[in-house]
Amino acid sequence: MSYGYNPSYEQGYGDPNGTPLVQQQQTQQQYGQYPQQQQPQQLQQQQQQPPQSYGGVASPDQLVQNLENLSLDQQQLQAQQAQQAPPTKSTASKKRRNLHAYHTDLMPAANGNDFINPSFDPNAAAVSAGAAPSNFSMNYQQSTQQPIQNQTQQYQQPINQTQQYQGYDSQPPQNQYQQQYQQNPNGLNSGMTTTTDVQNQIQTNGELSVSEARNFSEEEYKEKKFLTFQNACPPPAGTQYSVVDQGNASPKFIRMSMYNVPSTTQLREATKVPLGLFVRPFAPCDAEKGEQVPDADFREIGMVPRCRRCRTYVNPATQFQGYNMTCNMCHYTSPLPTDYVAPLDSNGVRTDYLQRAELHRGVVDFLVPKEYNLDELPSKPLNHVFLIDLTQASTSAQLPRIFASAIRLAIYDNFGGESSLPPNAKISIIGFDKRLHFYDLSPSLMQTKVSIVGDLDDPFLPFYDGLFGDPTESYSVIESVLNTLEQPKSMSDTEPAFGAALNAAKVLLSEVGGGQVTAILSALPSWGPGVVKPKILSGKQIADYDKEVMTPENKFYQNLLKEYIKTNIGLNLFVASKTPVDLINTGLLAHQTGGVLKTFPNFDPYVDEEALTHAIKDSVKKVTGYQGQFKIRCSSGLQVNKYYGGFQTSGEAADPVLPVLNNDTSIACDFVYDGKLETKYDGHFQIALLYTASDGQRKVRVINSIVSVTERVGDVFAFADQDTVLGLILRESISRLPTTNLVALKSYLNVQVADINTRYRKLVSSHGSLPGQLVFPHGLKTLAMFILSAEKTRALKEKTVNPDLRIESLYRLKTYPLDRLSLYLYPVLFNLLEFEAGDCETDQETGYFKLPKTYPLTRTSLARGGVHLIFNGEEAFLWLHTDVNPLLLQDLFGPNVESLAQVDPKNNFLPELDTEISVQLRNLCKYLSKHYNVSPNRSIPLKICRFSMDRTEYDFLELFAEDKSSDLSPSYPDYLRTLHKLISNKLENAAPTIPKESSNLSNGESSTFAQRYLHF
Repeated sequence: MSYGYNPSYEQGYGDPNGTPLVQQQQTQQQYGQYPQQQQPQQLQQQQQQPPQSYGGVASPDQLVQNLENLSLDQQQLQAQQAQQAPPTKSTASKKRRNLHAYHTDLMPAANGNDFINPSFDPNAAAVSAGAAPSNFSMNYQQSTQQPIQNQTQQYQQPINQTQQYQGYDSQPPQNQYQQQYQQNPNGLNSGMTTTTDVQNQIQTNGELSVSEARNFSEEEYKEKKFLTFQNACPPPAGTQYSVVDQGNASPKFIRMSMYNVPSTTQLREATKVPLGLFVRPFAPCDAEKGEQVPDADFREIGMVPRCRRCRTYVNPATQFQGYNMTCNMCHYTSPLPTDYVAPLDSNGVRTDYLQRAELHRGVVDFLVPKEYNLDELPSKPLNHVFLIDLTQASTSAQLPRIFASAIRLAIYDNFGGESSLPPNAKISIIGFDKRLHFYDLSPSLMQTKVSIVGDLDDPFLPFYDGLFGDPTESYSVIESVLNTLEQPKSMSDTEPAFGAALNAAKVLLSEVGGGQVTAILSALPSWGPGVVKPKILSGKQIADYDKEVMTPENKFYQNLLKEYIKTNIGLNLFVASKTPVDLINTGLLAHQTGGVLKTFPNFDPYVDEEALTHAIKDSVKKVTGYQGQFKIRCSSGLQVNKYYGGFQTSGEAADPVLPVLNNDTSIACDFVYDGKLETKYDGHFQIALLYTASDGQRKVRVINSIVSVTERVGDVFAFADQDTVLGLILRESISRLPTTNLVALKSYLNVQVADINTRYRKLVSSHGSLPGQLVFPHGLKTLAMFILSAEKTRALKEKTVNPDLRIESLYRLKTYPLDRLSLYLYPVLFNLLEFEAGDCETDQETGYFKLPKTYPLTRTSLARGGVHLIFNGEEAFLWLHTDVNPLLLQDLFGPNVESLAQVDPKNNFLPELDTEISVQLRNLCKYLSKHYNVSPNRSIPLKICRFSMDRTEYDFLELFAEDKSSDLSPSYPDYLRTLHKLISNKLENAAPTIPKESSNLSNGESSTFAQRYLHF
């Protein structure tokens, strides 16, 4: 154990086993450390395995050795085992060997440009050799044993004495695992019954541990770049890594559920792995690392080169022949615009290949001519309307003052009056209680002028000039309005006319082509149009009440949603109410127009003011555009089945319309087959998003992805991406709500996980694994843990919770990008006593942030006398044990804090001290906030929870997904045992097979009807 700061902290605290420091040094190999390097003799034994085995193991001893050695030497083993892989038949010409997606022969670095490789052949992606990727190992499955767990305390009773803090074992977990394995060498089977056995195995081999997978990925990509065309599966979502765009889009923008796509629907259905993708069109980019999205200006040419049949945009996989181009999607040849023709070199590559971003970059913004404008009208910058709750509940919570401060931070860079919004972007401010308050922002005014409208059913605009104001030109009057709002009011109405305010904002923005509405709400809307009534559980069945909570039945908000989408208006809604506000109705517009939806239950201005202020500010700053129209095109043989996300047509096949876009916007879709994919070609996918940028420029963001096509079932599992599979399963399952109740939905999730692993067990690893053994595909080894975590979220908990919190959690599961989703389901847990020298520092040359080790989400990870930080993307908790060292408290909170009782639990931010541990913790909080795009320019606020002292400790412990939850959801080991029984039953009752191929194309045409006639 290493303490990177004051040696006086080392008082025996911080060790989960409670052992002295001397004894710790004698047992160095504990949970979380990487196993020893593999010996040459052991490596030779593994290389002698039969090449036709997909990861089979010959004996229990060899199985143990494989588990211990796979982590560090995985790439070395894969490279040597790949030499024994049976070759795939190639149908391409032997005269020229074209590159295939994920080819492992790394090409030499480009001279003078790290991101453009002159030797890369752009035509190779369209006409590939069909060879199987040579960097993939025949050992697909990691033959994992049954995870084992120690008996943990459920904290059902308050613990007042440190002696009662249990969950620690008398010896290191590694020793327990070795003893248990000798007693039961067959892994997970009927002979392994205790929960302790299961937890010990999880901790020992680390294959089923999410925290260990994250630690390994961070270390692996510390000095390694991800090459988009040559590398296959991307690192886990949330990993910090640099990307080299080789004409294939970065995984930060698009991730496929599988990077070896089945050639037929029969093969795909045999695996039960969903075929789909996740797109984050405006993912944050690191400009210093050259990841910014380039522009391709086609305004002077007057048209964008596109396929005349399927309308695919020109891209790096397009082939050129003089005045023509061949589409990589449907293989149709189309003429080129005269001004876009360029000579070809001897290899058939355009001479302007390096000068045109659209020919060598996977993600490009096309600047398009005026014909692409919405309704052929001139495009305008994005305008903002701010709706402020002025009711008694709001003023008592100081919400007008806080909201006014947030507006000031959002629209101004400093206090000098210079606008931070794009040029010509304007704002409007409207207050509401029982009436509507319109503030005049005319630049000629020097003080506040307000017009009050009492007609809510058919509101009219009391004036025209001055409803919108330029933040720079109208700086004086805007400051006067904000100062007025910050003044306390003695008299105010009690009922908010929220619906009327939303309607008034729609009238304003519809005149300027759309925009964004940012509103705050303090109570249930109870006046004017859009009145809702509280939903009460009393006298109802739990299932009926949950269905009522999740059903948007208010016609006013449903009709207003259609108007918002039609006029390209998005809503950001912040709820700071002590009682539920029927969020399924009041938040409907925010959910389905691409906006932000966030609640602050039991709002306390002293505690929550900072978080609310910056949440409002960031929602304005993160906007990247509006008037979005989304389209996905793919290779012939596939077509989109359904889209999923925060838009009105989620769960349907209709192309999404996105009124407002930000850098957290994400869209998912799954595909169905209407033909067969040829293995001699790669699979191609192109995402086109037509939108108006915040500054008023009309653009098309084009994102291209290339994957391999395979006829082998093992390839499908070997190149599956767990994060995308998880996101697709969750979004598709949640789309079944509320018609499906929560109990049936959780059962449906469990069956999907069991089906995938059953097919893998039977079709891939049956001849290489022991009878009764639980085996997971390598790329999906922690999928079960994430599904279990999803079932424990507030969205799917069966226990009655605040209905607004359930809806907010559902919103997160349906809209989060994959890195935020992974963090939300399985938060990161740090032990401050384990911070080492150099942790939480950024390398100035590489930009790499040295992230401390993360720990499993089980109570056994908590150290007696320890300090732990946990973060799930929305909340960060700093947990302090009763026996924490007073010197550590002083180094964190200041010299005046000498005991735990003197720590202020309402203080959300640490003081800026010069102590090393304080600097490390503050750096870590800033990094987490920026890396996960929570608030790029500030630290995350901390919720202090002292052991057995603060109410926030309950919320802290609810994040420990590997333990049994308060609603009696199973622990991770118990869940794996249940999953294993379900898989065993499926194998006994009906062994899965791959159905025979059958074509659903009667005329023999390789391109599909849907692909031939796709237009924007």
